[in-house]
Amino acid sequence: MSPPFDPHLLLVIRFSYVALGGFVISDGGEDKVRAKLYDPERLERRFRLFETLTLPSLMAQTDQNFTTVMLIGRDFPREFRKRLERILTPLRDPRIAALRPMNSYKATRAAIDLCARADATHLITMRLDDDDALGRDCMAETKRLAPLMMQMAGLETPVVLAFNSGLFLEFDSAGNTLYGVGEKTPLGLGMSMIAPLGARQTVFSMDHRRVHTRFTTYTDASTPRFIRTVHRDNDSSAYMAGERRDHDDAELERILDANFPFTLAQLRALRP
Repeated sequence: MSPPFDPHLLLVIRFSYVALGGFVISDGGEDKVRAKLYDPERLERRFRLFETLTLPSLMAQTDQNFTTVMLIGRDFPREFRKRLERILTPLRDPRIAALRPMNSYKATRAAIDLCARADATHLITMRLDDDDALGRDCMAETKRLAPLMMQMAGLETPVVLAFNSGLFLEFDSAGNTLYGVGEKTPLGLGMSMIAPLGARQTVFSMDHRRVHTRFTTYTDASTPRFIRTVHRDNDSSAYMAGERRDHDDAELERILDANFPFTLAQLRALRP
């Protein structure tokens, strides 16, 4: 008889969380970071992208059996927290983890521990930013591949799954640009780690661009499974590390129709 494999998939999104280090803006010190992240105009922009891009992509998942963990600060502005609680209600299992400032790994680890099922054999920890989107079958494909990867690596060995084919959406007042990419190093959008329950490793254990240097990593290049946005509020430089694919409008419409709940017109009309 095969050993049991009953994973719990947790999607972790850091929503303007005041982290101690790990981000470009962290160099300014905790007070400056908080002031910048909690600026009402900036939060409005983040909510606009989350509500029009990230959240619809989660609601469109063909497999809805996952937990969405929103990591925020304990002092997250009250009116915005109420708004976050309200817009998350359509999801199957939304959670909000409000934590004190700490480094990114400790914070995400604590959020995962708060929300993980105690009866699961393994955790699938997945990462996503609050201004990006996933393809419709991202959760389903992750769950399909997870047992195959564990069968190859062994049930006690953490393994990583990444998707390196997707789209970049660059915002510009003169008109948004949408193009395809084939990343040559692992990208964090929809990246997940499958590990035994109780293991300290999660998908946030190290930089996503270097995760393959420490963990056995499977990279799926077959299907576009993310939309990454490029705009003035990106904390890190949203650079492409790989091949740019300039599709014509017909091909972009085909890719979107097959994989995402958006039309080309909708994405070109978005404003951050």
